[in-house]
Amino acid sequence: MALVQSCFIAIPPGRQPGFDHADVYQPSAAEAARLHVAHTGADCIDVLDCTTNSYLHALPELPGVAGVLIDSEQDLLFSSDRGCARVSIFRCSDEALLGQVSVGQRPNGLAYDPIRRRLYVFNIGDPPGQNCTASVVDLDAMQVVRTIALPGRPRWAVYDAATDQVFANIQQPAHIAVLDANTMELTRAISVPAAGPHGLAISDGRLFCAADGGEFVVLHRETGAVQGVVELSGEPDVIMHDRTLARLYIAVGDPGVVHVVDEHRLLMLETVPTETGAHTIGWNPGARTLYAFLPSSEGAAVFVDQ
Repeated sequence: MALVQSCFIAIPPGRQPGFDHADVYQPSAAEAARLHVAHTGADCIDVLDCTTNSYLHALPELPGVAGVLIDSEQDLLFSSDRGCARVSIFRCSDEALLGQVSVGQRPNGLAYDPIRRRLYVFNIGDPPGQNCTASVVDLDAMQVVRTIALPGRPRWAVYDAATDQVFANIQQPAHIAVLDANTMELTRAISVPAAGPHGLAISDGRLFCAADGGEFVVLHRETGAVQGVVELSGEPDVIMHDRTLARLYIAVGDPGVVHVVDEHRLLMLETVPTETGAHTIGWNPGARTLYAFLPSSEGAAVFVDQ
């Protein structure tokens, strides 16, 4: 199997190039999946139809939008609006705005606890790297109910239903911070033996961490033991994981590639060229389709895993 480019989707340009995180809304079979990507340079979320692979429209007035996270089961779309220290909460099916909540400075990574309907917002501070916090937003109250001081600049984060914990990459010192979702407290830190933990995914008790030092590190969720390291071609950003295919897709902006790694054997399966600066990808598991967002070409290259 290999990633094969099927088409290109043009996206209206912003005032400057730049995309960030992306996620896919997977509704019932009667409705088409849609991909939502943070178009930071345009202060909006761009929406793509995953059936026709076409541009639909934008959700505007989201200054400096960086993080996008979707919970399809609860029909929720979250964005971290870095330019105004705010998160926006939408009903994803019709993209109606449900609320906006002020959080810490320069919000970035997001993780959602669906049991308690709490959104964890990881703020990189202003200036970046100073006074970093996590804001916990209660969706029913539409307000911050806890602010957690962090030991360094946060990157991406995930909620793990199996352990009821939130895991968040911290750039420096290089580790993964672990928060108890019940108490909303930092409980421990898992050391990462690579500079600058960035992209993060979790599966079957293992943490998959893509680090700025050009390494993809696999750690045991409980003990922190290193279970494998895969060398990358440069500084990575986001990780996309497909449980059915048991594959991980890792975006590297320079030289502009996507690495495909076998989850079980921890082997590099292939490296697919994209474009210099393309550090954002999105994955639609229903169609086994990867979207690589190209800032210079102003659009998304669409690949099918065949």
